[in-house]
Amino acid sequence: MRLIEALEQLKKEHLVSFHMPGHKNGRLLFSDNRDLLAYDITEIPGADHLHDAEGCILETEMALTRFYGSERTRMLVGGSTVGILSAIMGATDRGDLILINRNAHKSVYNAIEMHGLSPVYLYPQMEDYLGIPLGFDASELKEHLDGVKCALFTYPTYEGVCYDLEPMIRMCHEKGIPVIVDEAHGAHLLLHKKGPKSALLIGADVVIQSFHKTMPAMTQTACLHFSEEGILTDHQRDRIDWYLKSLQSSSPSYVLMASIDNMLTIAMNRGVSESERLEQRIEAFHKFVKPLKNVNTDSFPLMDVTKIILSVPKERFQPGVWDGDIISKRLREDYGIQSEYATKTMVLLMASFLNTNEDFDQLEKALSDLDARMDLMLKELQPVVTITHYDRVFKKIASRDTFVVPAHTAVNAALKTVTLHESVGEVSGSYVIPYPPGIPVLVPGERIIEETLALVPEDVTHLKVIIENKD
Repeated sequence: MRLIEALEQLKKEHLVSFHMPGHKNGRLLFSDNRDLLAYDITEIPGADHLHDAEGCILETEMALTRFYGSERTRMLVGGSTVGILSAIMGATDRGDLILINRNAHKSVYNAIEMHGLSPVYLYPQMEDYLGIPLGFDASELKEHLDGVKCALFTYPTYEGVCYDLEPMIRMCHEKGIPVIVDEAHGAHLLLHKKGPKSALLIGADVVIQSFHKTMPAMTQTACLHFSEEGILTDHQRDRIDWYLKSLQSSSPSYVLMASIDNMLTIAMNRGVSESERLEQRIEAFHKFVKPLKNVNTDSFPLMDVTKIILSVPKERFQPGVWDGDIISKRLREDYGIQSEYATKTMVLLMASFLNTNEDFDQLEKALSDLDARMDLMLKELQPVVTITHYDRVFKKIASRDTFVVPAHTAVNAALKTVTLHESVGEVSGSYVIPYPPGIPVLVPGERIIEETLALVPEDVTHLKVIIENKD
């Protein structure tokens, strides 16, 4: 089946979207049904230039600047990825030390490899059963800052978990270290009066956001904010701008940029009121799920309200019978509801203010039906709770110095392929990146230890490792 055929087939399914993008199958994307092909132009007179904006594109960027409260906001048409790459490489020199949270997106690691940087890792606390990163112990940050030239933090996480980021930014600034925040999942935060604030409001120097993840905008739309009170030098800002111009297409899509402008109008006119409605509906959804026996919703302090984590209670967990993958599959096949992603223990649902009350009604009916069906089946089975102790694994890895050579050195070394068992003690020559969420569990140049193998996906049976000179 070719791509267009597959897309047409998916379109016919009329799936209820609890996944990216935030426009939820085009709701309000362009409310008057404009002919999008008429917007697919190039830099003709009157259309301005993204990489040297002086007219209409500049006006839209200035409107974004005012709305988000930045010093200057740049539109991106290469997703948050191009913003992260540009911010890291523009704020550092080759060979610098950069502090990152270990659960950073693969684009962060790509920037480190491309720019010849050396990472200093801050390991997150982990939730053992769900296997997701939580917050950080800010007291551990100080011991990691010596020699660091730049810091990057992910906030919120893919699952919507935030943490007390402000004192961490302050500690970095006290050492003269600029802070970049990967806020790809937080473009909507300023619309919510309750809950975590955007990093742009608590002192970060550069904040990158994906519009398409949580807002009514097309895939690949994003932005990079410069803070009003940042400590970047003029040279660093200029280099970030240079990388944005170099890494993005010289023929940026006007359809994507128009999508950003359209999104901004919707957000300005009704974003706050619709977000309040969404908060109330999600609160009602959590109350609905609470009495169910075979599915939970999980939340954490400072969590983004629009992310919904469904999980199987430990006493009901049956791999292959009743687990996160099964819930996600049944929601799709039996009820036409698509989740964002699933693991054995959890399902992630992503809502935006474009989700209707009817979407949640359909989700509640589905979960109620599934709960009743599984209640009968699970009475005949004994619970099977086999979990990876993620927090223990991450603490063990953090306590070992696994760094051997930088990633850019490792990927260019002579490599050989070995089995997982044979890889222990070897130096990794490639990345292992489960996707989603796109967070590496193994990075080139690291010594592979037994504990790391617990994080490797089941379908990975062999690894590429460096052929070391033992002489």
